[in-house]
Amino acid sequence: MPRPRSVASEAEVPVTGPPAPVVRIPATRRPAQRVALLCTSATGSDRPRRTLTAVATDVAAGPDAVGELEAAAFAGRFVAEFLSWDEDDPARRAEVLRPLLRDPSGATLGWSGTGRQRVETVLPGRTLRTPCGGRIVEVTARVRTFRRTGPRPDVTPTVCGSDVSGASCCPPDSSPGWVPAEATWTRVAPPVVRLPDGALRIDLTLTARGSQR
Repeated sequence: MPRPRSVASEAEVPVTGPPAPVVRIPATRRPAQRVALLCTSATGSDRPRRTLTAVATDVAAGPDAVGELEAAAFAGRFVAEFLSWDEDDPARRAEVLRPLLRDPSGATLGWSGTGRQRVETVLPGRTLRTPCGGRIVEVTARVRTFRRTGPRPDVTPTVCGSDVSGASCCPPDSSPGWVPAEATWTRVAPPVVRLPDGALRIDLTLTARGSQR
């Protein structure tokens, strides 16, 4: 007598739907990654310009290399100040940024000198090691812009004093003559380096030095 036909196993059942997506886990060490690096504009535009640059990540970290957590914290603080400004107090932003930059002459970059905006939230993301032992940190910031409702008043600019280590240029969320406007998300990636004395700084020239074409 003919043998009964066996029931097909689950592995033999044809799949009629689309194939399942393949999740590829990236390797721990990569020859290069592409991230959005902070590239300031010499013309003083309202927002920084971003460019894609390849940065090597397979360099051994030395004893003075910047740690991931300290780089994220320092980069987040810098972005909060770099994307905040107030035309009623135009000098304050540069005063606050100078101690954070390796080259203080870059404190006026990234802003045209008009308008008012403040960073409400900073979210540091992934970091990449640079050949010099620094870190490039991707930071996503929520930025609130403001719209002026009247003529510009005569306001005495605030003075940070000789010690600006704890000062901020972020304007208050409400002021006479201004109303909140739209909020947007902006992502920048400032390079963080360590100076010989151990202090951390933002090195804006690292974008050009670390690029690979």
